[in-house]
Amino acid sequence: MQAALSILPVIALVALGYAARRANIIAPQNWPGVEQLGFRLMFPAILLTSIYRSDLSLGRVGPYVLAVSLAFLAIGLTAFALRRPLRLSNPRLTSFFQSAMRFNSLLVLAVAAQGLGPAAVSDLAVAMAFLIPAFNISAIVALTAFPPETPGATKPTRAQVSRRITAEIIRNPLVLGCAAGLILNLSGTVLPAAVLAPLDWLGQGALAVGLLTVGAGIELRRLWQTDAALWIAVSLRLLVCPLLFLLLALAMQLPGNQIASGLLLTAAPGASVGYILARQMGGDAEFYADTFTWQTVLSALSLPLWLLLATSLAG
Repeated sequence: MQAALSILPVIALVALGYAARRANIIAPQNWPGVEQLGFRLMFPAILLTSIYRSDLSLGRVGPYVLAVSLAFLAIGLTAFALRRPLRLSNPRLTSFFQSAMRFNSLLVLAVAAQGLGPAAVSDLAVAMAFLIPAFNISAIVALTAFPPETPGATKPTRAQVSRRITAEIIRNPLVLGCAAGLILNLSGTVLPAAVLAPLDWLGQGALAVGLLTVGAGIELRRLWQTDAALWIAVSLRLLVCPLLFLLLALAMQLPGNQIASGLLLTAAPGASVGYILARQMGGDAEFYADTFTWQTVLSALSLPLWLLLATSLAG
């Protein structure tokens, strides 16, 4: 029940973004500016502060991080393997990949803090410190390597693709936020309150702005469809990924509290930043918004079931 209640505010903000655009509270031409604010300032700020404050020691949580990472790796490879069977265009492929891989880290931490306790939050923070940079870099690589198809355009060489990927990673605000957090954490630098406070204020608005922009991009008529790619992406995120993690966790004999937090992480709905990244780099942002919305709504049912299973295993 706590998991379901924690997801309801996420759904409410997506709905509010939809209503704000349809009621012209924020004019359609102004939404790109809102997206830029979240992408270039708010999301990097929360990534920086979250990683900066994390305990990155892998001694106790090494097997846990490994199990989570392997589950996500398998899902990512599966997403690309389904390109031909699902006949995905490049923009649809990259958004399908993001939909299958991304998780809402703020939602995960909020639910963990309410229902699983401080130890779970600490374990999740360590896993996220490695997963978040890896996910953002892999998404940038995918979006760069698979640009929108342009009829008659010359296919770039491998060297050109490599240079563009490197350039996109170096200048991407999300990667820079993760890198700054890791450098500050590993160097032992202590940021003064005067620096942390504005970063925290920016981070506090990141989730709200991201969810509002997702809602603004939703077309309700597109949700009621029989798109196989959409439902497969939803299933990979909410069902297959946590199942893979559970099998790995049992094989590695992870403790019950880590199984619970790992299931929460691998079964969480997607993150709104994926929509903004798709918009910025030529992915299918509308497809991502549709998939993200269904993941968020259905996770209100699936997450409590996974956590209930974790509790029974721990008992």
